[in-house]
Amino acid sequence: MILNKHKYIQRSLLGIAIIIMMAIPDVLIELITEGLHIVFEILFEILDISFEWVESMLDHLIEHLFETELHETQTIVFYVIVSLLITPLYFLSRLFLRLSSRFYFYSQEKLFHSWTLNKNEVILFWSTSSLHEKIKWGLITLLSLYIASFFIM
Repeated sequence: MILNKHKYIQRSLLGIAIIIMMAIPDVLIELITEGLHIVFEILFEILDISFEWVESMLDHLIEHLFETELHETQTIVFYVIVSLLITPLYFLSRLFLRLSSRFYFYSQEKLFHSWTLNKNEVILFWSTSSLHEKIKWGLITLLSLYIASFFIM
């Protein structure tokens, strides 16, 4: 009984969502894009504030630890931040290259097997077809290309 009630509620909500999408798609799309815009704006603002906080903390730490002037402190902080960002990017790039080469070889192997299987199916279909069916397929192909030529030209 409860399962049927949940299914009824889910299907009702799905129906309402479909009706809303059909009735006012522009409002729905604008609502979704504005919501995503707000989420990303808040996320990037939080990231910017946290970066500025880390930079300020490094400024104060280096300035008091090494007793440097403003320009020297900014230079040291810049190179510290760059080294902290470049090191993980280097390892991520190596990982990405390793994974992409694996994916490339895996997809190449799958594509070869798929191509071979489909080619054999087409050859088997063509060899088992009668002459009447072969002529029919040839005429359908020629007629389709003829009709498509009107849309291309």
